[in-house]
Amino acid sequence: MTEAENAEASDPDKSTEPRNHGGPLKELSHLADGLDPGSFQVDDYEELEFGDGMDFLGAAELRTQLSQQLTANKDAARKRYERLLARMNTPHRILTRDKAAFVLGTLGAMLSAFWLGKSPGTFKQLYTVAAFILFALRFFTYRSRGMHYYLLDYCYVVHATLLVHLWVFPHSAFLHKITFAYASGPLAWSILAFRNSLVFHSLDKITSLFLHWFPACVAWTERWHPEVQAREAGKSPEAVNKWQNATLVQLVLLPCVPYLLWAVLYYTKVFIVSSKKIQDRNYETLFKWITKQKGNIIARVVLSVPPPWQPLAYMCVHITLTTMTFALCKVWWSSYAAHTAFLLFILAVSAWNGASYYFDYFSKHYFAGLGARSKSE
Repeated sequence: MTEAENAEASDPDKSTEPRNHGGPLKELSHLADGLDPGSFQVDDYEELEFGDGMDFLGAAELRTQLSQQLTANKDAARKRYERLLARMNTPHRILTRDKAAFVLGTLGAMLSAFWLGKSPGTFKQLYTVAAFILFALRFFTYRSRGMHYYLLDYCYVVHATLLVHLWVFPHSAFLHKITFAYASGPLAWSILAFRNSLVFHSLDKITSLFLHWFPACVAWTERWHPEVQAREAGKSPEAVNKWQNATLVQLVLLPCVPYLLWAVLYYTKVFIVSSKKIQDRNYETLFKWITKQKGNIIARVVLSVPPPWQPLAYMCVHITLTTMTFALCKVWWSSYAAHTAFLLFILAVSAWNGASYYFDYFSKHYFAGLGARSKSE
């Protein structure tokens, strides 16, 4: 019983007021009978809970009505969302949207090239803004499509490590070499492995290319055009020498330690802890995608072993190829010309993949797909 109720119960004027003998409260009126206002103590009686007596007030019917109303609101919201998608996916709007995306993609590529040449030491600022925007869009897109387990792949871990190095520990020579090996090694070579394409009108393809290409560009700027703060990370010649020089051990063995930690955690999460959920809900993973690719060398190796051992074989191939790309980073670290030529080669491959997409697939299927969509609508 609350303090206000205690006061009312102990007030002799209010005790003589007529009670409401009608309605559901009649059932509760006996609770006040026989009380001695002078000797009443809160501790002498159990307090009434908020829900006591609610059955007399039709709480069950109220809950049912609220549940029905909530279901109706959800159905109405889903129908409005479906109608909105239908309006957005008409052939005319798809063409307009893709044209606008092509323009934005072209301007983004021009801005990136200009910034990289004009102020390579500050290129990390453009990279950081683009990373947050593109990865936020990818998270919501992939989550709605059941593809969010892609976000556990090593590429995204490299981006997180690179951002920590750039903005939290910019003077760390250790992270400088680790991120150089990650970005110039497995991420850059992934453009060839996954056939990333320079397709300006596709947000998904541009994001995938950004995922593997931009960290390599940032590593190039950090190695050959560092900012004054990074170049003068130490006042002594020993500190400067530590920043500028890297051994094969520092570019291969040291990066393997955190990489192997990720590999163990990834295998445990995807192939053990969440394996059943991924299978039951038909979630997409990189392992599924690779093993479905016809003619892929990695897929051939993985599928050549019995099914129970295929996830382990996939991780072994992943570790082997990643370590090989680490070894090549010693060449890129030692030679400005070799490093620049390698990045230009990777960019040319992505441009070729984009041209192949536009001329071999896009020109044949894009407008045909729009026509089919138009007829269905």
